[in-house]
Amino acid sequence: MTEPEFDPGDSAALVEELARRFLSADMDGAFALFDPEIRMQQPASLPHGGWYEGHAGAQRMGAEFGRYWSRVISPPRIVGCGELVVQQTTQTWTAKSTGRSATVDVVELFTVTGGLVREIRVFQQDTHLLMGTLDAS
Repeated sequence: MTEPEFDPGDSAALVEELARRFLSADMDGAFALFDPEIRMQQPASLPHGGWYEGHAGAQRMGAEFGRYWSRVISPPRIVGCGELVVQQTTQTWTAKSTGRSATVDVVELFTVTGGLVREIRVFQQDTHLLMGTLDAS
């Protein structure tokens, strides 16, 4: 891996780089910015909800999400304060089972320690709306 083009000591810059890598489908590069013991939380009201731990857990979360939806993500707005970083995006989720879509804002709280992302907690604006895309009716 070459030297990063960002300051890994700057938590907001680290999350900006993570977002850039994810949006460009550089999954290996994105995972390189995760602490090996990363913890991620999705709302329990979603089928892929709960806590996921480690790189394997992050991969499992992506696979679980992918069973239900595809999504389009807007460029993020990112604000950092020390180890805490907040990212806001607008996301359109399309249910694979029905083809129906819903657009919601998503806020993610990142904890950065030692130059790596240690925790991500995800808050979708309206999980009820998202779940409605899965209904057959």
